[in-house]
Amino acid sequence: MSTASPLRKKMRWCRVALVALISLFLPSSDVLSEAKVSTTASRATFISANPVVAATARRRHLRTVNWDNTRGSSFQDIDRRDGINGDFETDTPHANDREERAGNGAVLEKLQSLKAFEKLKSFRPMKSFSRSMTKATKSFREHVTPLLATSAKVDVWRKNEKSVSFVRNALGLDNLEGSALTGATNFRFYDDFVIFQIPVWKKNEWTPNQVATELGIYGLQGAALTSNPNFKYYSQFMEQQALLWAKNDLDVDNILVRLELNTVQIKDRPQAENFKFFEEFVAGLMRSWMQKDTPLADVMVKLKLDKLTGNALLSHPNYKYYKNYVKNNLKEWAADLKSYEFATEKLGMKKGLSGNKLKEHPNYVFLEKLGTHANEYREKLWLQRHVTSFDAWNRLGVSRVRPTLRFKSSTFHLYENYVNLVDDAMIQLINKGETKLPNLVNKEASGRELNEKALIWAKKERPEWYVKFSLGLDGLDETALKEATNYKYYQRYLQHTH
Repeated sequence: MSTASPLRKKMRWCRVALVALISLFLPSSDVLSEAKVSTTASRATFISANPVVAATARRRHLRTVNWDNTRGSSFQDIDRRDGINGDFETDTPHANDREERAGNGAVLEKLQSLKAFEKLKSFRPMKSFSRSMTKATKSFREHVTPLLATSAKVDVWRKNEKSVSFVRNALGLDNLEGSALTGATNFRFYDDFVIFQIPVWKKNEWTPNQVATELGIYGLQGAALTSNPNFKYYSQFMEQQALLWAKNDLDVDNILVRLELNTVQIKDRPQAENFKFFEEFVAGLMRSWMQKDTPLADVMVKLKLDKLTGNALLSHPNYKYYKNYVKNNLKEWAADLKSYEFATEKLGMKKGLSGNKLKEHPNYVFLEKLGTHANEYREKLWLQRHVTSFDAWNRLGVSRVRPTLRFKSSTFHLYENYVNLVDDAMIQLINKGETKLPNLVNKEASGRELNEKALIWAKKERPEWYVKFSLGLDGLDETALKEATNYKYYQRYLQHTH
């Protein structure tokens, strides 16, 4: 045993060195397999140096090798007993000698490999590669890892419902303001965190005061409030709330209280920062009322105007919203060519009302406005909605007017004004280089309408290129132009121009 001890020690160190060497070049699975080979070689060497236990140990060792090989094969159905039947046993002295020499040879090969690797490591390319890998790893660790770690922290803070002030402090942003804050590396994490909180506050039905307190801006006024970096989050929350309040048709006085505007004098309210959110709320209400065709009397009740008259009505801060709502209705009635009787009924004026009693009605001013501006309202709204001249021809009923009386009729005059309005708008857009033009040319226009429009173009001396454009003739060569269906209307225009 004493003679085998030095060799056993050498074998142990060789085994460790070899595993370390292989681990630098091989995947982990290969390293494990090499370690297994090294362990096997060491065990064989120890057995060969101890003749008393050599035979028994050899059998145990060979069975182990046989079992390992069997497990790695595809023959999974072989009985485990096949590997322990002693098929690989040998007790001859010649076998022992061969095994010992094989073990010593393996040791020498490993030592030589280790020396070769030491020489390889001294080569410059190897050192350069090692330094490059070290620098790349360090760069990744310094630049990417902190960002990943911060993002993970923010996710945890979000799940744990941490406060805005906690997150700002944890990100090292507490003492930063202005561009120093927004330009900080961690600001984007802070920004993402707070923006994520807005729908959470909305879901939890937080009041404006709760949100302002959470953002640390409650009590601030004027420039101190609007210049605060957290004001933008408050503004986003309030804009969404205003739309939600309008959708739910909440009471206007209730919203004044929520926005703390009820304690502000009426003349000073427009200067309050929360006033714009009140205006957005009311604008949302009016859009909803227009869609529902809410009667004017109901709107007066909602705006707290139904019990007021005279100067008390006209001076109320909500009267301007009522005026705006009524004006929008006037435009719709004009666009739909509603009658005078229809308008008086909608404005709440009883039939037979006349004289001073009619003029004393609070809505009489709107009836007068409709009579004065109906054509203007209609034309602008039609143009906004891309109503073509042929559509206007049909809506106005121009074709029902006798041809002999048509040119002098008020109906044709309305049609002519709208054609000129469309032409002016289109020429202006084309001259500006606009490529996405509204579709104001109806391909189904009748011959009668195009005949009349050709005369209007001639009367206004519209340029030839525009007339061709309106008739769908632009870009055609001489032959194609003369063969086109609308060429005759172009000729009619030319005849009355020159």
